[in-house]
Amino acid sequence: MLSKVFFNRFTTPLIERIQFRWTTAWRDALASAIAAALAWILAKHLFGHEHPVFAAISAIVCLAPGLPSHGKQAVGLMVGVATGIIIGEAALWLPDGYPLLRIGFATFSAIAIAALYGLVAVVPIQAGVSAVLMLAVGPESAGVVRMLDVVVGAGVGLMFSQILLTPNPIGIIDDSAKDLLEKLAKGFGQSLTALEKNDAKSAQHAVFIFSGAHDSLITLENGIASARNTARWTLRGRFASREVKDIASRYERHAVRLYASALLFSEAFADAMRKEQGSPPAALHERLASVASGCAAIAGDTQQPVLAAYDDQQVEAVSAPWQICLQHLSTVESALQSFSASAQSDGK
Repeated sequence: MLSKVFFNRFTTPLIERIQFRWTTAWRDALASAIAAALAWILAKHLFGHEHPVFAAISAIVCLAPGLPSHGKQAVGLMVGVATGIIIGEAALWLPDGYPLLRIGFATFSAIAIAALYGLVAVVPIQAGVSAVLMLAVGPESAGVVRMLDVVVGAGVGLMFSQILLTPNPIGIIDDSAKDLLEKLAKGFGQSLTALEKNDAKSAQHAVFIFSGAHDSLITLENGIASARNTARWTLRGRFASREVKDIASRYERHAVRLYASALLFSEAFADAMRKEQGSPPAALHERLASVASGCAAIAGDTQQPVLAAYDDQQVEAVSAPWQICLQHLSTVESALQSFSASAQSDGK
């Protein structure tokens, strides 16, 4: 039984991470494929390029999954390629008999100069690649021709990222917060089951669930960063930039506090169940049920959670482990109320 719990502890988060990666990646992968084909067709018909490989590649570089900002990537790509072409042209003035000198000079100069811009990593990378291509295949194929292909590919990437497939930055944060709250609701539900069955192993399993919710907290933090980038680098995002700023700052404060207090409660609850020092507090069942339903309510965007009322004097009537448990639960309830108020004020 214990081995099964540990197996689930490690395999469940892995499966959930894979599912999350697929959910966040498949749209960008599909957009990259469509954009690459479109860029190829446009470059071929507009400029007569027989094999506009660089146009298709540029579209993929701009829209590939995992990028914090597709728009930033597209601009950086064009800047990097232009820098590399200019440096490559300059390197052609070096003596013909020293090809390694040419390549070394062009690569170092292009990357070093592009790094001075302080832009995304694709800028110095593309600068160095473009400089090498200029010397390897000649300016006829890697000069103006490649620049035109890159402009087409980056332009298609910008059209997709700025107009056609621009994500809703507020939706990014809400979806990430929903995942965290669902995990916490599951953890509190498991704690409630452990209390009803008086089962210390079930209480320890709840600790594993809360620990696994840390991945969702990281996802929320990444979602907030992505939403801020979207608000800064897309047309749709700029219209909601003020709202994104407010939501992000509130969620950062309340989500971390809610997760930390929930984890501390689960550890204190498991400790109290294991030590078996006296009966659990009478109101604990009701409070756990209301916290679990409260997390689920915010995650499901159904209603404002109403937490169970309790008597502060009750803390003094139980043993020390249960007192610590109730103290952490009070912190959870306070954090949940703050998180709920934040969500309600954002119009959820």
